Amino acid sequence: MAQFIVGPAAARLDLQNYLGRVNPKDVEAADLTSLLQGAVDQSVAEYRLDTVAGERWMRCDRRLLRNSDGTPRRIVGVAIDFTEEHQRLEASERSSETDLLTGLLNRRGLMNRFKQMPSSLSWSILLVDLDGFKGVNDTYGHPAGDKVLVEASSRLRKTVRDTDLVCRTGGDEFLIVVPGDRKTGEGVALRVVEVMRGSIDIGAAAVETRATVGGVWTAAKGDLEALTAKADQLLYQAKMAGKDRWRFENA
Repeated sequence: MAQFIVGPAAARLDLQNYLGRVNPKDVEAADLTSLLQGAVDQSVAEYRLDTVAGERWMRCDRRLLRNSDGTPRRIVGVAIDFTEEHQRLEASERSSETDLLTGLLNRRGLMNRFKQMPSSLSWSILLVDLDGFKGVNDTYGHPAGDKVLVEASSRLRKTVRDTDLVCRTGGDEFLIVVPGDRKTGEGVALRVVEVMRGSIDIGAAAVETRATVGGVWTAAKGDLEALTAKADQLLYQAKMAGKDRWRFENA
C-alpha cells in the first residue's frame, strides 16, 4: 500500500501518515474513531487519497478484531481503488440533471441544486420565454430551432453569475434562480431581455428572437413551485402587454 501511495522505494506508512494523505474534505469519512473505541465492528468509507498516480478515490472496508473479553484488539481492512467507477457514476449523475441539447440544468437538476442552496438568502425566480421561437421552427425546421435554443442558453449563462441557477424547463422556456436582493433580480431580468435582442445566425439565415421575463422576489427561500407559479402569471401579463419586456413583483 505504501508503494501505491508514495512510490516503489516507500517504507511502511503508519496510520497518521496515511490519513495525512486523505483529502481534507474527506477526513471525516476516513475517521477510525468509532472502530478504535469499539463502538462498531465494521465500517465502509469512501475518500480521496493522494497517491503516486495522483488523487484516487478509495473504498475501504474496515473490520475490528476483538480480544476474548470484547475489548478492541486491532483493525484490519481492504482498500480498493474505484476511481473509474466513481467517475462513471458522477458522469451519469450529471447527465441525469442536465438538458442534453443546451447543457443547462433540467428540472431534476434545478430541484436538487435549489435544495442545497442556503435558506437564509433572499431570492428572485425568473421565468424566460423566447418570443418568435415557434416561427423559427415553422419556417426553418427543428434543427434551426435547436441552434436558437443553444445560442439563447449560451447568452443566458453569460448574463448570470456562477452562483445563479439556469434551467431549461422545456421547449423554449427557461427558469433562472438568482440569490440576492430584489435589485439584483431585476438587473438579471433586464439583461436577459436586452441580450436576446441580438439576431441569431442559424446558417441559412439570421433570425430575430426576443425574450419575455416574469420574475418574483422573496425574502425567504420558500417553495420553488409556488414561486414559479407566481412568476408564470407575471410572464403571461408581460406577454399580453407586448412581449420583449419584463415584469417583476414581490412574491
